[in-house]
Amino acid sequence: APTESGFRVEVIVREKKVEVTNGSALIATIPKAKGEYDLETLSDLVLSLKRDHPDTDDASVLLEPDIAYDHLIQVMDVVRSTEQMVGELGSEPQRIALFEQISVGSAP
Repeated sequence: APTESGFRVEVIVREKKVEVTNGSALIATIPKAKGEYDLETLSDLVLSLKRDHPDTDDASVLLEPDIAYDHLIQVMDVVRSTEQMVGELGSEPQRIALFEQISVGSAP
């Protein structure tokens, strides 16, 4: 069911970069670093989007045709949850759910 804000996260995995949109407007472009997808930056961005839209659970991960399945799984994991260090001196890792309802499709 769509949330009241109508906000949704779309992560588009392209050959040389990852784009994050809200379904209509581009939010960010995260280029590959040293030939690898920059999942850390993506994770930080997705976490901040979740903070802005705490009631939204839906996200789409959209792939260009030649993207390896492995990358799909890594990106989905990042969109679905993150791990943050909490507790005294930040010593306890805690899983934080982000956008858990993920649909997968082809990149526009």
